[in-house]
Amino acid sequence: MRQPNLLIASTLCYIITIIAAYAGSRAFAHKGDVRRTAVSVFSSFRSNNIYLGFPVIQLAMGEAGLHEASIYVAVTTVSFQLLSIAAGEAVLYGRPSARGILDMLRKLVLNPLIISCVLGVIAAASGFPIHFVFDEAMKLMSGAATAVALLALGGSLDLSRMGKIVKILSRTWFDTLIKLAVNPAIMYAVLLLFPIPKDLFNVTVMLSAMPNAVNCFILARGMGMDSEYAADLVAATTLLGIISIPAWAYILGMV
Repeated sequence: MRQPNLLIASTLCYIITIIAAYAGSRAFAHKGDVRRTAVSVFSSFRSNNIYLGFPVIQLAMGEAGLHEASIYVAVTTVSFQLLSIAAGEAVLYGRPSARGILDMLRKLVLNPLIISCVLGVIAAASGFPIHFVFDEAMKLMSGAATAVALLALGGSLDLSRMGKIVKILSRTWFDTLIKLAVNPAIMYAVLLLFPIPKDLFNVTVMLSAMPNAVNCFILARGMGMDSEYAADLVAATTLLGIISIPAWAYILGMV
């Protein structure tokens, strides 16, 4: 592991962010609504890294920034996926029981994102070659999946309510605050305790400040969470990202 501090810091950030989202959801934001609380903890640090974060990083830092962004993704993908999915499942199952824990673990083991992460780590560690044709096919499927996710998200949003954006923002204000302000602030603070190179520091905090990824909606629906709320959250964080992204870029001295 070439960046152990990044792995430690990011994992701590994810855990602290989950705790903050859960505490606020249970106390006042989504009190009594388990499915919405699950969305809150699950999406608390799931950023739109690839399709929004990478272009922002490239615009601000050029190809060198993309290199640092790739390091961040490579180091954090397993903990990123595992912790977010496990947190969401744990909230849905409520009070722990032997049967509930076993069922939750079964779902985690069978989750496609977890399986893909494990297989990726095994392939990388073993030096297993990925055939060019297979690699290109996976890239095409990945691009198609994103397009389908966007179509599904658009179909799920009530366009009549989109004209009442204030209502959406008032519903999602807590989780929007967690995603766009609290999560990157925690990442910033933790990285001060576990130092990494300056460029990687900036990239890591900047990617943490990105709006929620579109797959939050798709996964929320598949996992039995409040997918309508997840769709609103993706829309709200993306809209307010117009403000938060330049703000964090200024704080980090990237502009």
